[in-house]
Amino acid sequence: MKTMKSVPPLIMALFLASCVTGYTLVATGVNSIDTLQVDAGPGWNLAPTFAGSTSRKNAQIWTQDGLLLNRLAFVPAVADGEALLNVKDGSAALPVFRKDMLPNEIEELAESTLLKIYGEGNAILSTSNLRPHNFGDNHGFMFDVEAKVTESPDYRGMAGAFIVDDKLYFMYFLAAHPHYYAKHRDAAEAIIKSATLATPAENA
Repeated sequence: MKTMKSVPPLIMALFLASCVTGYTLVATGVNSIDTLQVDAGPGWNLAPTFAGSTSRKNAQIWTQDGLLLNRLAFVPAVADGEALLNVKDGSAALPVFRKDMLPNEIEELAESTLLKIYGEGNAILSTSNLRPHNFGDNHGFMFDVEAKVTESPDYRGMAGAFIVDDKLYFMYFLAAHPHYYAKHRDAAEAIIKSATLATPAENA
């Protein structure tokens, strides 16, 4: 991996976002992100809109210690033909979700998308250990993520995903390795595994 003299723009944006106010404490217990529901433990903070400038409008990013150190992201209801990120620059050439994708294809989609966060040419990102997991009554899967980033900490984490009504629900956790990954891994994984969809009555 070649040495880069400048910090990737999205990494710099995360650094600046970590310095601003506007974080709000996430309530312990069941939280709703669009139609997605997760059971949150203590200590998580919802990042302000600026911090998620590349996020879809209905997505959320949580952190315990700042976005450069750890992030837990929720991307609900991605429709067929849409990307997991919202980058206004059309040249970004983001890959898109297709409703007939197999689990390994969604894993590749996530890998390509997460790489955009750290900047292609500035990071090596890989996924592994694709495995089934039921999110409530919905069949889905999880996999592990590892990123080696130039002029930044290495990151490790995991991701989960499932498809309902031709829409993708995607969640991931990434944290600086080894300290912050080890510190929050179990809590983040429990939140991801708790994900389910709200019932029609709960959405009303």
